[in-house]
Amino acid sequence: MNPKIDIVTIPVGNLDLSTRFYKEVFDLPEDKISSGEDHVAFFLEGEMSLVLYERSGFAQMTQQHEDNLNTCSVIFSHTAKDIKEVNFILSRAGKAGGTVTKEGNADDWGYYTGLFKDIDGYTWEVMTWQETDNIYTIEVNREYRYKPEILFKAWTSPQVLKELFGLTEVEMDVRVGGKFRLATNKVEAFPGMHTESGEYQVIEQNKRIEKSWIYEGPMSPDKTLNSEIILEFIETQPNVTKVVLQESSSSLSDVDKRNQARDKWTYALVEMNALLG
Repeated sequence: MNPKIDIVTIPVGNLDLSTRFYKEVFDLPEDKISSGEDHVAFFLEGEMSLVLYERSGFAQMTQQHEDNLNTCSVIFSHTAKDIKEVNFILSRAGKAGGTVTKEGNADDWGYYTGLFKDIDGYTWEVMTWQETDNIYTIEVNREYRYKPEILFKAWTSPQVLKELFGLTEVEMDVRVGGKFRLATNKVEAFPGMHTESGEYQVIEQNKRIEKSWIYEGPMSPDKTLNSEIILEFIETQPNVTKVVLQESSSSLSDVDKRNQARDKWTYALVEMNALLG
C-alpha cells in the first residue's frame, strides 16, 4: 500500500468569508470550486482537495464539541514557482484579511519562505527553492490622507522624485518595459555620482508598481547592487491610503544592511508626505 492524502477538511467560522479569502489569495478559477450547503471544496493540483466546513457541521461529523476545535497544531505548505510569487501570495493574504506572520526570507536549507494566517487562524507556509543567491526582503509602510491616485501620481512624477531624493538627473518612461534612471552627486558622506536605474515590470494604475532597481556608485564601488522594488497603494478607508514598499535583494544579507534600507525608505515615505502637504 502507498498511503497518500487526497482531501484535507478544516472547520471555519464563516464559510462565505473563508471561501472569499482563499479565492482571492490563490486566484482559484470557478471550475476548481464546488459548493455545498455547509462546505466548499477547492480542487488543487495533484488530485488533492481542500474542504472548508462550517464549524458546527464539522463538530457533528467528527463527534466532538465545537470548543475542542482549534487551528494552532497544523501548518499547510504551498510551493510557489519563484520568490516573486511567494511575496505576491503573502501580499494578497494580508490584503484579503489574513495576517502575515513572517515576511518572505531565506532559510538555512536553501528555501525562500514566508508565513501567513488565514481569517480563522490556520497557518500557511509559502515557499520556493532558491536557485540563486539568498534573497532578503524588507518592508515599510505609511498611511496618507490622500486617495491612491494622488500617491501613485507622485511616485511616477519625475519632478516629485527629483525633490524627494535630491536628484540632479531624472529619466523616466513609466510603462511596462519602460526604463528609468535617477542620479545625484549631492551625497556629502559619499562624494561622487550615485546612479539608480531599472525597468518597470508591473504597473497597475493607482494600485501597484514593480520595478528592478540597480545601484551603481560610491556606496558600493566594487559591484552593482540589484534589487526588486514593489510599491502598493491600498485605500484603507475613504481618502486614506496605505503605501507599502518592499525591497528584495541578495545584497540585504545582514541586519545592518536591512536596517539601512528600512531607514532609507522610511525617510522617503515621510518626506513624500511633506512634499504632498
